Amino acid sequence: IEQIYNSGIYPITNVTDMLKPGGYYRLKQMADCLDGKSAPSKIDFDYLNRACEEALASEQYKKERRTIDTIKLPDKLPVTDCYIAPCQEACPIHQDVSEYVQLIEQGKPKEAMEVIIDKNPLPHLTGYICDHECENHCTRWDYEDPIHIREIKKEAVLNGFDDFLKEYKFTPGVNPDYPKVAVIGAGSAGLSAAYYLAKSNFDVTVFDKENVSGGVAKTSVPDFRLPKEAIDKDIKFIEMHGVRFVFGFKRNFSIDQLRREGYKHICICTGAAKSNTLKLEGEHQNYSEAINFLEKYVRDEPVNLGKKVAVIGAGNSAMDAARSAVRCSGVENVYLVYRRTREFMPAYLEEFEETIEDGVIYEELLMPVHFDDAVLRCQKMELTDYDSDGRRKVRPVEDEYVDLEIDYVISAIGETIDSGVLVNNGIEFDNGYPKLNPDTLESNLENVYMGGDVYRGPSSFVQAIADGRVIAETIIDKEKSKAIEEIDLKRYFVQEEVEERTDKINGNILGQEHEDMKLESSRCLACNFVCNKCVDVCPNRSNIAVKSPQDIFKDSFQILHVDGMCNDCGNCETFCPFNGLPYRDKITLFWSEQEFLESPHDGFYRLSKSAGSSLFKIRVNKNILEVEMDSAGNLTGKQEFKDQKFLAVLKNTLENYEYLFNDQ
Repeated sequence: IEQIYNSGIYPITNVTDMLKPGGYYRLKQMADCLDGKSAPSKIDFDYLNRACEEALASEQYKKERRTIDTIKLPDKLPVTDCYIAPCQEACPIHQDVSEYVQLIEQGKPKEAMEVIIDKNPLPHLTGYICDHECENHCTRWDYEDPIHIREIKKEAVLNGFDDFLKEYKFTPGVNPDYPKVAVIGAGSAGLSAAYYLAKSNFDVTVFDKENVSGGVAKTSVPDFRLPKEAIDKDIKFIEMHGVRFVFGFKRNFSIDQLRREGYKHICICTGAAKSNTLKLEGEHQNYSEAINFLEKYVRDEPVNLGKKVAVIGAGNSAMDAARSAVRCSGVENVYLVYRRTREFMPAYLEEFEETIEDGVIYEELLMPVHFDDAVLRCQKMELTDYDSDGRRKVRPVEDEYVDLEIDYVISAIGETIDSGVLVNNGIEFDNGYPKLNPDTLESNLENVYMGGDVYRGPSSFVQAIADGRVIAETIIDKEKSKAIEEIDLKRYFVQEEVEERTDKINGNILGQEHEDMKLESSRCLACNFVCNKCVDVCPNRSNIAVKSPQDIFKDSFQILHVDGMCNDCGNCETFCPFNGLPYRDKITLFWSEQEFLESPHDGFYRLSKSAGSSLFKIRVNKNILEVEMDSAGNLTGKQEFKDQKFLAVLKNTLENYEYLFNDQ
């Protein structure tokens, strides 16, 4: 489009104005851009053909450019007050994403840090290596590319954390009426639980088998992914709250012994660091499991890998191991060997791309079977049907092998829970995982809780942080202690100002990502402040944003569906962030009694209109009744109507949107 218009055929001043999403809104903007321009005397078809050919080859228009299937949430679409930020809902800790993103846009990193740390005691860790489910559910996917939310968080951390600490006020103190709490494991889950408990004035001690806290993030994640000084700042922040640490704690701990020492509540957050075993025939010594190799790499211990290294697997540990091996002295080639294909990798796509950028050679559909410290023999594999986890199964291709010259093999085929000590302590298991109450994370043993990878198997750091908070809240609730306080986000924003801002930036699409995080933040659509996607994408304008009375509703607009204008195209369903259908789930205004009676959906139809009142037939939760309203939208007579929100939508429509009725 830009090429065509820059050619002079249709000269305009602002190409992005043409690209705003949303039905007639887009057409109007196109018309505005062309207003006052004279029609061309002829069309340059050669130029149009070249533009079409370039568009077909452009990355902007390739389906593969979108690397996720859907941004939808599994929740049912509410009838009213449906504004939601998919990024926030997808985040295990429900970080207030749009708020801190907008504060970075405003040049307020300290305030952004206040918002971030309110729900996230490990902002440095998550700013560098979070799996950012928020980005995978960013509404911008429906327009072009998601906002780089994790990088914006890192921007807040790097530029706002120190200033935040200068003004941060917390006086550590233990309430003697609260029982002692032991946290076993100083990884993300354990640190999170300890932080929230200490904030509520519990006496908390964290025990860890290592001589440092931080878990695998500190001992196994390479410095080029997570600088150690960064996570150290998170740990020191948690220590500020009075959390004590005991290192060198024995692996075969005893819950009974901890209880005898006075700990009423015990939180087990020991991770999943037991490596799965790779079945590899042959006489070989040049072999290591990924976790062991990464621990040595992080400690700067010399590791002689030779010149050619094979990393087996395609998870995040495999990517870390391959990228670390590339950086080892003497290594010339590193191969990433995987039995499936890249689309079925458990690793995050960006980590795989960074691994390839580092020079790692990718070999797929190969299963290592034999190694003799010189040659790695791999069985060729082929994909078959889909497995229960959504990935394709594989089977050997008979009598087909590939030999790779390899000096050293690193196995990275996943980690699992070391269940021995847990079983010895009486923890019950179900299908290989601890049997817990999913709402409280309490085990079959009273006041014994588990969270993070020791409960779920290898997952994400942010999920572990979320589990830690659940454990803390469970204990706080049991002891009826001081609840975890959250900041009032309203002090940072004025609803009307956010609405005005969002309307202005709604159309900044097509390749508008920025390296400057302040500019990148300006792309945020602030979905929890204003959404109305179902309105924007409806070609018939059958979904209407009706201004809400703020004394009844949370959202500034409610969605009213006009049945007579809808052709059931399904656009609103496609783009709604919920698992819902706005054209069926929202309160509907009907234009005829027959359509009202034939429909199962909640809504209303005006039966008659007089000078001073209107008679409506309404359906709520399948119940049909008649109500009469005066011209001000007040019920007349002695009618009882319990659904006040439905009534408010009806009243507001009658009072302020009379033109929507088709009975004038």
